[in-house]
Amino acid sequence: MAFYGSEFVFDGKSCKEFGLMLYDVGSDSQGDVKFQSVGKAQEDSIAGRYSSFFYGLEQNQSLSFTLIFGVNTDSIDHGESLNRFEIEEIASWLTGHNTRKWLQIVQPDMEGFRYKCIISELKLITHGSLPWAFSCTVTCDSPFAYTYPEVYKYDISDNGASLRIFNRSTYNGYYKPTVSIKISGGGSVSITNKSDNDRMLSFSDLPSSSLDITIDNENQIITEKNLGLSMYPYFNYNFLRLKRGDNLLQFEGKCSIEIVCEFPVNVGG
Repeated sequence: MAFYGSEFVFDGKSCKEFGLMLYDVGSDSQGDVKFQSVGKAQEDSIAGRYSSFFYGLEQNQSLSFTLIFGVNTDSIDHGESLNRFEIEEIASWLTGHNTRKWLQIVQPDMEGFRYKCIISELKLITHGSLPWAFSCTVTCDSPFAYTYPEVYKYDISDNGASLRIFNRSTYNGYYKPTVSIKISGGGSVSITNKSDNDRMLSFSDLPSSSLDITIDNENQIITEKNLGLSMYPYFNYNFLRLKRGDNLLQFEGKCSIEIVCEFPVNVGG
């Protein structure tokens, strides 16, 4: 099956709090491990040409898998099944959320990973007319699981500083982290990725020496907390990106910088 651990945690709550554990039940099982598909090819075919024009892969198919869980074995040995109040509580915990939640599978080789997902198609599994277990569909926000947040913090003086970040992403493209910059003086600040052809993220001619800037590089959103200023007029529109493997970053400007990375990894489900 996909997972051999007996415990999972969803939205910060362990299945043990509800007297549940992961397992297979008869013909209902978690099935074989699934991985990200190769993606949908973006291509055109024309008459008189035996090969197509290939533009790349669309890699946005969400990872989806079945999860089976139910009453723990100790309760089964004592003949204890689920009552309607417990079923209602479990359904409320797992379903009906308006945002995706984190799912962790508790087993040694999954300690560093988690899924951002929704749970749907929750179904009861009965035996002898009594409810003992559930099956559900886990649908992730992407083809990948994610590492837990890795946080890199630096205080930068006039002399600058450098930092090496290893991008362990499985995705064959750039990873774009979240960056927070707290300005402590001076009119400019920059981050240069020496491993990405010296691509530079910079703010210049800043209107204040006390700014708290957050940059969501993935969604290209910049916010400033102290004064509520729009930072786009001072920005060079080069959002920070990390290539796979080593990235050497060079910092300039008087500030403190925090970089948060949650790398997408292809561990299946």
